[in-house]
Amino acid sequence: MSDVFLQLDPLRRLVLAYAKRENRSRYALAFALDSRFADVIRSTSETLIGQMRLTWWRDILTKAAEERPSGEPLVALINEAEQQGADLAPLLDLLEGWAFLLDDFPWDDRQFDQYASKRGEGAFQFALGRSDTLNDEQKKGARGWALWDFARHCSDPAMREQAFERCQKLYGATSSVRFDSSGRPLSIFCKLAQSDATKGSLTADLYRPRVASRIIWHGVTGC
Repeated sequence: MSDVFLQLDPLRRLVLAYAKRENRSRYALAFALDSRFADVIRSTSETLIGQMRLTWWRDILTKAAEERPSGEPLVALINEAEQQGADLAPLLDLLEGWAFLLDDFPWDDRQFDQYASKRGEGAFQFALGRSDTLNDEQKKGARGWALWDFARHCSDPAMREQAFERCQKLYGATSSVRFDSSGRPLSIFCKLAQSDATKGSLTADLYRPRVASRIIWHGVTGC
């Protein structure tokens, strides 16, 4: 898992530290695939090429382990997760969520809703594992996180504003999103997103010491 861990950005590395040891490789896979799909979208200038690259990953997730190529750390982690009994279906939802980013802007309500539910719930559900099903509040938190992250990285001002407004509505309609200790990394993400939604603006720099201290405090205490 070390190669995959090193590919994660500093924020995800910090959040991953609060996953229980027995769940850490599953969280690392969810975070790393989310980042890899983001890289596909970010580096794609032609829709068809982007679709082909995502289709490659879709094939990886649907093939039997013995049919998957070797030499790719993420594929090895997928094989390991499957051997340990993980359900890969939520990762397909995660991929489908990212595929919406190949659609032209602006989006309609359906595209925003499908993106948020597929990416957010897909990532969160896989990270939690097949033994825990997201409740309604957690699903809202997952969708809100996906919209928050979209708003943080989208270069289109109108789309960024619409995504953040939808994030605010989701977090305004729910109390603090709670997970037990096995879902602590997810509650950290929700905490960051809800903080921005409540104050009405996106934190410019998530790598400031103040943000890190908030993550560490919540990671340790759950508060």
